[in-house]
Amino acid sequence: MGIHVARFKVGDEARWGWVRQEQVVPIPGRYSSLAEFLGEGAARARALVLEKVSEAIPLAEVELLAPVTAPCNVICQGQNYRSHMLEVGQDPDAKDFNQFFRKASSSLTSNTSNILKPARVRMLDYEIELGLVIGRRISGPVRVERERLHEFIAGLVICNDVSARCLQLAEGQWHKAKSFRTFCPVGPYVYLIDQEDIARLMNLRLVLSVNGEVRQDASTGEMVYPPEETLTELSEIMDLFPGDLLLTGTPSGVAAGRNMSKAARKVGKLISVFLSDKTLGKLILKSGNTSAYLKDGDVIRASISSPDGLIHLGTQENRIVAQTPATEGQA
Repeated sequence: MGIHVARFKVGDEARWGWVRQEQVVPIPGRYSSLAEFLGEGAARARALVLEKVSEAIPLAEVELLAPVTAPCNVICQGQNYRSHMLEVGQDPDAKDFNQFFRKASSSLTSNTSNILKPARVRMLDYEIELGLVIGRRISGPVRVERERLHEFIAGLVICNDVSARCLQLAEGQWHKAKSFRTFCPVGPYVYLIDQEDIARLMNLRLVLSVNGEVRQDASTGEMVYPPEETLTELSEIMDLFPGDLLLTGTPSGVAAGRNMSKAARKVGKLISVFLSDKTLGKLILKSGNTSAYLKDGDVIRASISSPDGLIHLGTQENRIVAQTPATEGQA
C-alpha cells in the first residue's frame, strides 16, 4: 500500500514527513517544493517505512502546510461527475468532450486555512474533488492505461475547488471565478500510491459537509472521463511536470445545484444544446435563491476514503472569512 506524506512547519522552516499513527516522522533532506520532494524525498519516505524509526512528532504539535506547492500547473476537469451534470440540467450521456480549465496555483492553501470570501463575491460555492499529483514529466503524447496509472501519478490529495459562482455564471469566466487566493484548499496529506492502490481509485467516497450538514456524498465511480483517458488527452495538448495537480471534477450537492429550481433544471436540460455556457449560466444564476452558498463563519469539512479504509486522504476543515473592501489584501 501507499504512504502518507505531509509538509509541515518547524520554526520558520518547511519540512516533509511520513505520517503514521497520528505522528509525523521527519524525512531527511530539504525540499523547497513538492516537485523537488517527489524525486529523492519520496524514495527516502518509502525507505523510512522499512526502518525502525524513533524520531517522531505528534501531529497535534505541528502546523501542517499545503502539500502541493506553487508554482505548478493546476488543471481542472469541469462537469465530470454524472450526478453533478444532472443537477444543473445537463445530460451526461450526451457529453462528447472532456472539459479542461485552470486555477492559479496561488489559490493553493492548507487543509485548515481560512477561505477568504472577497467582498464582491456574493455566491461562494464548494466542490470536493480528488486531486491527482503528477509524478513524472510528460512532454509528448502517451497512451495511459488504467493499470499503469501509478507510473504517471505520484499521489492522491483532497482538493476543494472553491468557486465564485456569481462571476463564473454571469461572466462565463471560470479562471477568474476559481483563482482567488485561498480558493484551493489541499491536503492534509499527499498519499503516495502503489500499483495495488489503482484498483480502489474508482471506488473512493467523497464526503463534504457545511456546518455539519452533509452536502456532497458520492463515489469516484461516477466520473464521466476517468484519469487514464484524461491524462492521455492532456498529454496530446501540454507538458506536465512532477508536482502538477489535476482536479478530477466534483459530484452533485454543490450550492449552485441545490439552489436551482426543478423547472429551471428541466429548461436548462432542454435548451442547453442551443445556448452558450455564459447564457445558460445566467439562466441558472436567476433560477434560485442563495441560501445554500457559503457565508462568513461557515465551516467546511471534506474527506476522501475507500470503503475498506485502506486509502484515507485525511480531513480538511476550513472556515469562511468574509472580507470587506477595507480588509481585502490583508492575509
